[in-house]
Amino acid sequence: MPTAAYTLPLLTPFSTEDLGQLQLNLPSLKVVSYRGPGASGGVSTSLGPVVRRLGTKINWFAVSGLPAQASAQFDFYAAKIPPALLEMHHKISTGYLWPLLHGMPEKAVFDAESWKGFRHVNAIVAAECLDFPYQSFPTLFWLHDYEVALVAPLVAVHAGIILTHFWHTPWPAAEVITASPIARELVEALLCNKVLGFHTAEYATNFLNTVQELFPNATVDMLRMEVRHQNRPTRIVVMPLGIDFDLWQRLAKSNRAMAEAISTKYAGGNRIILGVDRLDYSKGVLEKLNGFEEFLIQNPHHHNRVQYIQIGQTAQSQDEQYQDYANQVVGKVEAINKKFGNEQWQPITYMEKHLQQRELAAWYQAADVLAVNPVRDGLNLIAKEFVASRQDEQGVLLLSQKAGCAAELSQGAITIDPQSAHEFAHGLALALSLEPDDRRKRMVTMRRVVGWNRLHDWALGFLRESIANKTSVGANV
Repeated sequence: MPTAAYTLPLLTPFSTEDLGQLQLNLPSLKVVSYRGPGASGGVSTSLGPVVRRLGTKINWFAVSGLPAQASAQFDFYAAKIPPALLEMHHKISTGYLWPLLHGMPEKAVFDAESWKGFRHVNAIVAAECLDFPYQSFPTLFWLHDYEVALVAPLVAVHAGIILTHFWHTPWPAAEVITASPIARELVEALLCNKVLGFHTAEYATNFLNTVQELFPNATVDMLRMEVRHQNRPTRIVVMPLGIDFDLWQRLAKSNRAMAEAISTKYAGGNRIILGVDRLDYSKGVLEKLNGFEEFLIQNPHHHNRVQYIQIGQTAQSQDEQYQDYANQVVGKVEAINKKFGNEQWQPITYMEKHLQQRELAAWYQAADVLAVNPVRDGLNLIAKEFVASRQDEQGVLLLSQKAGCAAELSQGAITIDPQSAHEFAHGLALALSLEPDDRRKRMVTMRRVVGWNRLHDWALGFLRESIANKTSVGANV
């Protein structure tokens, strides 16, 4: 099967020496995002080991999703946004920027008035962050999420601030972005950052190509991954987000009994093919169902011997297009079950629910195959969580080439074109045919990668890049 074409540099695991250097150089840190840290994982978890060691505190500013109380490591501040502005911001974020950044401009609907609201929300977030007193000079601002993409130029004009941004979504090919009416404004805002991070080399390269197309007078060093625009240097870094590997191993160990119960209840001796996806058109759930249907057509000997379980999680947006997509998924499941099922066997079990981490760890262990099939996504932590949970070194990952983690995991996963039903069917048949030793070799390879690129290493690596003086583009450095 084909594999992803980009090779990613992974981070070096951090050491006591790293933290010592960071302690000497790390200024006050302000994290700015649209959503807060959530219940688990992500940026807050990655920062935990670092701030504990340094004895510092993070000031976190966001619009939604903030905890009710502060902690020993974090103070949280909610930006106060009028509902009408939030609605316009939401319309641009989900209806325009999300499909555009995922390389689906045909789904992107631009509204000029809503873009003004998007600008206004970013201005309020920037003003409230700046209104909070600095605790050191300089102060490091670490921006996250495409929803706050326009904060940087509003903050950059103030002295004593180091600006960095990690871009968690994909960055599409240059021709997709350059055709947008807000392309120059968006890219110029991102170039106000000293460091701009992406999950994959492909996204970083696409961004550099976009800069060259939009700003021919900018100096772009593709080899060093550096840009100088309007005498301002920006360093582009590639840092795929890791996960808390030890946490998922503990969750797997403590929930093995639940995994066995799941196998008994849902599989009845059949092989389990698992899908865990947000009901978002970028996640490729419909394409996955088409592929499974093709698999059933091509492999009648697997009828009554496999159980595909699709867990659908509610999309972040309740807009009509997402509701319509969820309805299409349900309709496709019903059609496949009607076409191939019988009184004793329905090929697909579909459930729409949000699972806690311990439940996910159990499902990951119960699955014979995890099918992750986004047509495009930023990274995909589901695949990494599955790998971390498989202490038995079994299970097979069937992975889209368009998943952000594909380059990291391509040596162990079976990679496929997410929009090819034939490739999905062929890949699934291969996954089910692998012998235990082959499954083990693949899983061990992936576990080494996921276990090495851990969550706290990601945070430390990005902070190290942010406070280092490495940018060298142009003559006036």
